[in-house]
Amino acid sequence: MIKNKDLWLWGQDAGSHHAVSDNAWNLPGENKMEPMEGAEYLHIPNMCRIAMSGLPKPPFDKEAEKFSSCSEVVWSIMGDSESKRFNAGDTDVDAVLDIAKKYPNITGGAMDDFFSGTRMSVFTPEVLHGLAEKLHTQDLKLWTVVYIHDLEKDISAHLAECDVISLWHWCAEELQDIRGNFEKLKGLLPADKKIYAGCYFWDYGNSKPLSMDDMRLQLEQYEALYDEGIISGVIFCSNCIADIGLDSVEYTKKWIEERM
Repeated sequence: MIKNKDLWLWGQDAGSHHAVSDNAWNLPGENKMEPMEGAEYLHIPNMCRIAMSGLPKPPFDKEAEKFSSCSEVVWSIMGDSESKRFNAGDTDVDAVLDIAKKYPNITGGAMDDFFSGTRMSVFTPEVLHGLAEKLHTQDLKLWTVVYIHDLEKDISAHLAECDVISLWHWCAEELQDIRGNFEKLKGLLPADKKIYAGCYFWDYGNSKPLSMDDMRLQLEQYEALYDEGIISGVIFCSNCIADIGLDSVEYTKKWIEERM
């Protein structure tokens, strides 16, 4: 059974998912729940604080204070694909190292949407090696997001420079081969890498609700992979849709409460 200590929330600014391209994902309602509120509501102890559409921007001191009660926090050094300031080689690694000196629960720097657009070519494996070494000077790990469609790309050299990889199923139909997808990822990685399962409450790839069958399938499969030692935990996305009346969220909330 998955331990509560190995659960994470993908934390982004309230309303930021609805705001993308005038609600391109067809999300209902209005989202007002901020990351820490989402973590408390779902009883999740750890936070991935990720920039969405470029926000938040450094310095992060005031924002970091909000998460001082979290067991662990991983902060984005590179935000989502709408965070254009990262596409030409910029990162927030120095700002993250700065707050990590003041908040010892900050244990990593994350790259979101890394394998999309031009980021792979700008951030070569050699550049990533330098970023990882910088983080390692303060015992922080380099995290990256991988989507199922990224597994078809030549990404192994980039992944070798990362410490932690989270795998995400953007489209619901990809969930039909969860185990196969994680086995494919493992085949691209050195043995020492840590893997997390990214878990959506919404079918973002098809801009529609995630069926309850698919929500249950995710949780059942991730629990099995966790018990087998293939994944180290689950990251739930996100507070940005946790208060808009989704059955998938409420089901997961009860599922988490059973593991406390």
